Amino acid sequence: MLPTSKVSRGNNIIPFGIYNIDFAMNIIRKQKKGFGSINQVKKRFQQDRKERDLSFDVGRMPRDILEKMLVICGRVGKDNSDIYRKKAKALGADFLVEDSGSWVFTHRTIRDNYQPDFHEGVLLIGTAKELPSTRIGYQDSYAFTDWFLQDIEGDGLPDIPIGRVYGPSETVLFHMDPTIIDSDIAVVFDSEPGRSMRHVEGLAALGFDVEVLERFHDDDNELMGASEFILQFSDGMYTKRIHGTPDRWASHNSVILSHTQAESIVFKGYPVIFSEACSTAQEGPLLSAFLNGGACYIGSTLDTMNNIDEYDDWKDCPYADGWKFGFLDLLDSYDLIGQVKTQVDRELFSRLSQPAKLQIEAIRRSDSHEITDDTALSVVEWVLYGNPLRRTTVGPDADYTPGRLLVDT
Repeated sequence: MLPTSKVSRGNNIIPFGIYNIDFAMNIIRKQKKGFGSINQVKKRFQQDRKERDLSFDVGRMPRDILEKMLVICGRVGKDNSDIYRKKAKALGADFLVEDSGSWVFTHRTIRDNYQPDFHEGVLLIGTAKELPSTRIGYQDSYAFTDWFLQDIEGDGLPDIPIGRVYGPSETVLFHMDPTIIDSDIAVVFDSEPGRSMRHVEGLAALGFDVEVLERFHDDDNELMGASEFILQFSDGMYTKRIHGTPDRWASHNSVILSHTQAESIVFKGYPVIFSEACSTAQEGPLLSAFLNGGACYIGSTLDTMNNIDEYDDWKDCPYADGWKFGFLDLLDSYDLIGQVKTQVDRELFSRLSQPAKLQIEAIRRSDSHEITDDTALSVVEWVLYGNPLRRTTVGPDADYTPGRLLVDT
């Protein structure tokens, strides 16, 4: 459950667009030009903690953005749906209840009520069973995806940002109207730090002050809580890289971050978390911990795969690297996190092979639930949990293009 203090955190609420905040206000100063720093954030925390409590002001999302949210609530109980309806009304957002038992009806409700000239995204309330999502299977494993709900034009291409949230009413209410931090701090989890610096340098080029962690320790709680972006990185040798389950990130010989550790983190301002490991976006303890803690989470619901060939352009790489570097590339190109996610999905799908597209089309038509093509799975399995209208996460002077993608195994 989201702590009450989390929802109302901050004695000094600042509006968006105010920058150059000084340490005298207990705020880490944002850099005006050039790259962000690498592996300097923890040192700054430790130095400043000797003199004062390090804290960060946060601001509410602008009302003129939230009123462009279409909220669709599933079968979460009348008392809860009434609470969410009241909140949506206060925000000026459109609100609907969908009580069917099929994702086809969820999709129809979105298609019939989404106004492209007004709405900026859809927030789904409920688990994949409370508000049906699309069931997909790969190698005898099954999960759900919201990928197909993004298409309202009927051409197979994702059109609109979709986010989903579930949990206690306190959690859902926070995600409907979150407080946003602007710390420019990014944390990277990498089990082999230094093996590749491309992702770290990419985040620095996006204006972040980047800290690389091999695994989570209790003294990282404050750093994580103040972060704006968290990247869980899974490249490298199979026996050494970070793998995922619905309850943890882990390497072969170490727990990187468990759901109980995630539950201990007090996020100050709705960070965006991207997890590259397998199955972490299934509706399990890890995802619940992040949602209840007040984080926006993007991950896969089934197996993720690393590319075995090099690609000149991430748009041609229908594997985890293509999605990851595509997401980083477009963070400085769109205003909202849901727009970034949808555009990555569009670009990767548009360049898929025809056989892979046919497998995806068979699922869209409800002719099949099974996927056998690795590239088809890798494109449709990424799900955004959280508010898709969250402002994109970049630091000052963000400017990043990934370039050629190398083989990462």
